[in-house]
Amino acid sequence: MTPSTSPSASASPSPTPSPTPPADRDGDGIPDSSDTYPEDPKNVPQQAPVNLTCETDNELSGSLFAVHGGKDGRPDFAEVWAAKPSSCEFVGSLNIVTAIEKQAYKVSKYDDQDISTLYEMCAAVDPDDVYAEAGFAASSEQIPEINGALTLCPTHPYAKRWRQAVQRGQADADLEAQGRLFGSGTYRVGKEIKPGTYVATDVDGCYWARQNSSGEIIDNYFTNGARRVQVTIRSSDYAFNSERCGEWRPAR
Repeated sequence: MTPSTSPSASASPSPTPSPTPPADRDGDGIPDSSDTYPEDPKNVPQQAPVNLTCETDNELSGSLFAVHGGKDGRPDFAEVWAAKPSSCEFVGSLNIVTAIEKQAYKVSKYDDQDISTLYEMCAAVDPDDVYAEAGFAASSEQIPEINGALTLCPTHPYAKRWRQAVQRGQADADLEAQGRLFGSGTYRVGKEIKPGTYVATDVDGCYWARQNSSGEIIDNYFTNGARRVQVTIRSSDYAFNSERCGEWRPAR
């Protein structure tokens, strides 16, 4: 008999190596090679570092600062603020990229697609900043600009004072719209201004006159200079005229 032989074991095929997946640091499924924001899984548009030349006590000729985006999507001015620059000037060009920048631009009511001024405002910590002065009331033109800066840098060292300036300015705008805040000129009582008791402060060469419908003077007053001048405009008056008295406000 011919002895039986065991069949030889067939050789196992070598496994095909899996291709190495492309690098994807943020795990968003987009390879780093084509990912605009390779470290941000949400792919939120980011601003390139913004360069500013700022004057500080140590470097009056100007120090260069690079402002990067922060974790909350807003620019991080911490390094600049620590140097307390009195003024800053934007370097280069700037495209409005991030959602915060777009919102700041909208709030500012600028119309030139440029928010470099807001970056300059946010960077500076000027002790002589007029917007931060005690009692300062922002004008109707200044209010949007300050609000735009506060959108970009809500934690600015002067943020509280800026907000107070906006509040005072808005209060004045409301009074003016009501006919209860006015300056030099002749006004129709009951149509352009409201009757009531008003004061003007720190006047120089101030003259006022209450008039009837014929233009005749009911009462008038003149002073070369005074800390405070007061007048009561009656509902029966036809017009009120003042010159060089500055701003008339409701008496408190």
